[in-house]
Amino acid sequence: MSGSSLDGLDICLATFEVSDNQEVLSFSVLQTEAVDFSDAFIKRWRQVPEASAIELARLHADTGRYFGQLTRDFIHRHGLKNIDAVASHGYTVFHQPEAGFTTQIGCGAQLAAQTQCRVITDFRMADVAAGGQGAPLVPFAERHLFPQYRTFLNIGGIVNISFHPKENADAVIAYDVCAGNTLLNYLAREKGSEYDKDGAWARSGKILPELLRELNEIPFCAAAYPKSLGTEHVQEYWLQRIIASSGSVEDKLATAVEHIAMQVAAAVARQSQAADMLVTGGGALNKYLVERIQAHLSGKVIVPDITIVQFKEALLMALLGLFRLREWANVLNSATGAAKSTCGGAIYLP
Repeated sequence: MSGSSLDGLDICLATFEVSDNQEVLSFSVLQTEAVDFSDAFIKRWRQVPEASAIELARLHADTGRYFGQLTRDFIHRHGLKNIDAVASHGYTVFHQPEAGFTTQIGCGAQLAAQTQCRVITDFRMADVAAGGQGAPLVPFAERHLFPQYRTFLNIGGIVNISFHPKENADAVIAYDVCAGNTLLNYLAREKGSEYDKDGAWARSGKILPELLRELNEIPFCAAAYPKSLGTEHVQEYWLQRIIASSGSVEDKLATAVEHIAMQVAAAVARQSQAADMLVTGGGALNKYLVERIQAHLSGKVIVPDITIVQFKEALLMALLGLFRLREWANVLNSATGAAKSTCGGAIYLP
């Protein structure tokens, strides 16, 4: 898994026991690694929205080869054998489901050639073709892997939330809430760091009322679901307001954290679901952000063990890949708004 925050490639080796009626009976995470990206690739990915068509095509192939090399090295380091498949999300450069497309680069053929494994990629487009948002994908894993919870929050580059009604497991409500680590990490880089460790800078800042109002009034925040965000939307709506605002980096971080906490609370209030909430993604390690979310909620905010926090989405890719190989639906239309649940993923052989 590679998220929009570009903090690295999350790789996990997982096994599953599944029944013929598509129930996950058990799962195990056997090995994990978070591999930092090279500065050269990060620079190319950040520039790709303005790149030429030929550079996009070149980067698609180069990204697949690069992800394949990192995955191959993981396989060799751990002496892994008999791998059923490698499931890869790729890096999202464009996400405009209202226009009928979403683009995750990272060529599956290149990945298969490097790893000498069967590879599954492109999990979102089948849902978009069926009229859906192509997102979020996470509720699928939540339903199968964490049935003891009903409310889930994932704080990655973009914040997304999902609600699983107890009386109807298929009626999942899920959507992107607002910008997340893409926004916070942008500000942290102005302080010379890739992220705000534990939210320390945000904790030391003061909220900027006018900026907070502007962020909370971004039209997307009040839009009805299903809805989803791409990096280009974060740049256009969130980062432009952050850049235009006066104030210290610490104050902007404090304001951004409060904005995220308020938007999460508003999403929970709209569902009248005060149950405990499982929080994962890199933002779950931001102690101040978690505190501010808890301050706005009556239910308990639960951060699980570090493996689940960091590798839940990589684990999701493995589960999506497994269901694709079985030709079972792996994208929930109740979460995406598609005409039907779809079996997403393109398969490449080495």
